[in-house]
Amino acid sequence: GINAEYGGEEGSLIDCQRKKNEFYYVTREEVQKVSHGGKHCVLEDANIYTVDQLQKAGLHPIVILVKCKSSHEIRSVRNCTSEQAVKTISKSNKLEQEYLPKFTAIVNGSKCDDIFRAILSAVNNHKESLWLPIS
Repeated sequence: GINAEYGGEEGSLIDCQRKKNEFYYVTREEVQKVSHGGKHCVLEDANIYTVDQLQKAGLHPIVILVKCKSSHEIRSVRNCTSEQAVKTISKSNKLEQEYLPKFTAIVNGSKCDDIFRAILSAVNNHKESLWLPIS
């Protein structure tokens, strides 16, 4: 993404995230450039608004929710406190309940390797899909 003050054209902004004291922007043009090269963009910690923006831009995101069954599983793949792990489980359950139709796949795993393989499988399965615009 762009690490600067955003000055792009209206409607091209897909996502903006603040990490520490810097803002990172993702634009429609950046995503299109990568996808036209036959590759996938990975947008870490994207939210439902981001998914909506990608769809409005005519892009067809593969939206994967990574779920862990316990706070112990989360702590084994992510550096966080027990409290943060419990909040993560609660947040993922809420996302699944409220936005299930937006997800291409929901993957589970207790180890990074398992999660990575499940994500790769979901992406490969999605490659075979044909998207047609609704008019």
